[in-house]
Amino acid sequence: SASYGLLLKEISDINVNKNKFYKNTAGMYLEGCSRINVSHNDFIDNGYAVRLMSNSVNNIFEKNNFIGNSFEVAANSGTSLNSFNNNYWSEYSGYDLNNDGIGDVPYHPVKLFSAIIEKNRPSLILLRSLFVDILNFAEKIFPTLTPETIVDNYPSMNTIPKQISNKIQIRKRI
Repeated sequence: SASYGLLLKEISDINVNKNKFYKNTAGMYLEGCSRINVSHNDFIDNGYAVRLMSNSVNNIFEKNNFIGNSFEVAANSGTSLNSFNNNYWSEYSGYDLNNDGIGDVPYHPVKLFSAIIEKNRPSLILLRSLFVDILNFAEKIFPTLTPETIVDNYPSMNTIPKQISNKIQIRKRI
């Protein structure tokens, strides 16, 4: 339960780019973090790809790949002041009628069962059960059960390629 790809506490104003978070309990855990730009990362086969605590605000997740995670995003609050845009979600089942590579239906990455687990940890034992399958199906029919503030309005239909740069960029903050 303590395998973190990246654990961030009380950190602000950083960029987390071009990383691979693979088979962790939590790929990325944010507590008390603000203004973190997370882009061009791969979150693959993690228990939780991203765990956001309610005191983490104004973080931007864009152009990341979320593939095969048990839970893509988990939050301990019903509201979130973070932004998710143009990420690839392997669980996304929307469509792209105009073929622009962006899903026409917003994607809500927080599952109802992950919200239940945040309130009652022992319920994790039911993860691969029929009960959870029924719960996930009910969630698709009644999407009001999960937080509406955590949403990717422009989900990518294809995996995001990593942008490789030959230049080393050093930023000096004044």
